[in-house]
Amino acid sequence: MKRAALIAITLLLLTTHMSSAQNAPDTYKGYACTKDCSGHKAGYAWAAKKGITDINACGGTSNSFVEGCRSWVLEQAEDAAESAEDDQDFVSEPE
Repeated sequence: MKRAALIAITLLLLTTHMSSAQNAPDTYKGYACTKDCSGHKAGYAWAAKKGITDINACGGTSNSFVEGCRSWVLEQAEDAAESAEDDQDFVSEPE
């Protein structure tokens, strides 16, 4: 009887864990989404279209839109930093 109870509890815990994992919020560029990430995607697309480079320009009343915009700005800053590092690798020292 104890073994059957242990198996039942284990199955219940596994089912609960799997259910909560399926209901976990999606993420967009590291930010948690509440539904379908559409606000984040809209903010990202807006920032890309406008060529936003200042994170302070990411404003609005929608937190997800702002996070999407910020993700664009941070991505561009990271790309620029990587590009600068790559350029430094090709610069030779004067002889």
